[in-house]
Parts: sequence; structure tokens; C-alpha cells
Amino acid sequence: MKEDNVILNLNLSDLSKQPGAQHIDNKLILIDNFDYSENEKHVRGLSFVNYPMKLSFTIAILIVSGGISVKINLEDFEAHAGDAITVFKGNIGEFCSLLPDTRMAVIAFSDDFFNVVRNIDTALSIQQRIYTNPVLHLDRGFLDEALDIYKRMKSKLAETDNFFREGALHGYTQVLMYNTYNYFTKMKNNVDDTSEYNRNQEIYKRFMQAVQKNYMKERSITYYADVLCISPKYLSQVIKNVTGRLAGEWIRDYVILEAKALLKSNKYTVQQVCDMLNFANQSFFGKYFKKRTGMSPKAYMKS
Repeated sequence: MKEDNVILNLNLSDLSKQPGAQHIDNKLILIDNFDYSENEKHVRGLSFVNYPMKLSFTIAILIVSGGISVKINLEDFEAHAGDAITVFKGNIGEFCSLLPDTRMAVIAFSDDFFNVVRNIDTALSIQQRIYTNPVLHLDRGFLDEALDIYKRMKSKLAETDNFFREGALHGYTQVLMYNTYNYFTKMKNNVDDTSEYNRNQEIYKRFMQAVQKNYMKERSITYYADVLCISPKYLSQVIKNVTGRLAGEWIRDYVILEAKALLKSNKYTVQQVCDMLNFANQSFFGKYFKKRTGMSPKAYMKS
């Protein structure tokens, strides 16, 4: 039987093998390219994620200079100097390109290491905002302090003979987290925080979670509207207002992404992929795939 997720998973152990990575038991990983010259191409980006991968950890990226373009859950984002990108565990991420002068710091962590949440309401509010807006521009003071904490964490990670190293790192992560709580709390005064806005954001988040869980079996907007206990028309309107895209487009893109992964795996025939994705027949699957990609499934397998 096929596993639910054919899209490759990116694990912390994979990330820890990158040049310059420092980690503690593959639970906390720090990577930056501050000390490398422009000629050292291996620090230009994480080359092994130049295609969609599902993250098994949470990652935060601080952009100090230059800029990068990424896809998060199939949506395009750009980040520039002073921006932070956050991608939660279970989301699909993909590096697309980096500007030549890009300097950035990466903090990746497992759930058990960074589980310092005490104010659950604030944590959920932050998570909801980041889910819909993963790229956030930081004011200079907050960015400088975050980078200072990052450098202190990096220095502490290097103390491999320090018996209390992990405890100290937990302390730094708590400082970083509570600084973030404070920053987001202050930001709320400048953001539309009406009940309608919050309701729409919550519907979008739940819709995306349902799609990620069920897209291999369900492609009907009615199905997802029923899951969320709202009408299909209202669901479509909310998703369009929040993302600028139709609900059906999000569902379709997840299906196509999975189809591409299955076809390129060279493990399955077109008919088997058709069956795995619950299409009525191969002809319908072929038309569905070609309309989105411009080529037939068989042609895509050979491309």
C-alpha cells in the first residue's frame, strides 16, 4: 500500500549535513553564511531543497542582506534584508533562488526542543498569522537582538565539552520566543484585528490543513466546506479574499504536485498513479494533468 505522503520529507538529520551546520542531537540546528566569501557557492542556498519537500521540523530564516524567493505550500514569497521567514512543521517548502549578496541565518528545531509555550493564546495567534503570512519584515531593533541571540546560541553550540550546553540553549530559545511574543503583541495594534478578519484567517488555516490531509482522496470544494461546516460558496469567497486564489486552485495544485512526485518516482505506471489519486479513469487523469502542466503524464515521466 502506498504511503500517504509521496512528497519527500526533509528531516533535521538531512539539514545537519549541510556545510557549516551546527546542531545538538539533530534537535536544534543553526546554519549561516556570514563568514563565507562570494566565491564559495555552496553557501548560496540549500541546493537539495530546490524542489518541494515536506518539513518534519520548524524553520526560521533571518535575512540580513540580499534576498531569496521561496514557495511555501505552493505559494510564492519573496524575502529581503530585514525580513524573517518562518515555516512550520508539516508544511511544504521549496527554495527557488537567492540574490548573490544574500546573507542569512537559519534556525531549525524539533517540537520537543522548542516547546517553551506558556501563553497558549499568544502562541496560537502568532501561529495563525505566520501560517498566512510567513514572511515578516522586522524592525531593526528586533532583528539586531534576534541576530545577537543567534550568535550566542551558535557560540554555545560549539562548546561540545559543556555538560550544561543543552540547558543553556533552551534558555536562549526561551528568550527568543518571548521576545517574539512581545513583538507580535505590539504589532497587533497596527493590524486589522476585527472578528471577521480573524474568522476568515481561521477558515483559511483549517481549509489548508484539511486539503493537506485529504487531497489525494477528495477534490470537491463541497467536501471541504462540509468539513468546515460552512457552505461551498462562503468557503470559496473566504479563500479568494484571504489568498487571492480560488479554493479549487489550491486543491488542484496539491493534486498535481503529488502526481508529479509519483510519476517522477519511476515506481508506478500512469494507471497506478491514476488509481492512487482516485481518478475515475486514466483518460480523465490525463486531461486533468495536461490542463495544468501542458503535457501528458507519460510525457512528464520522460521529461
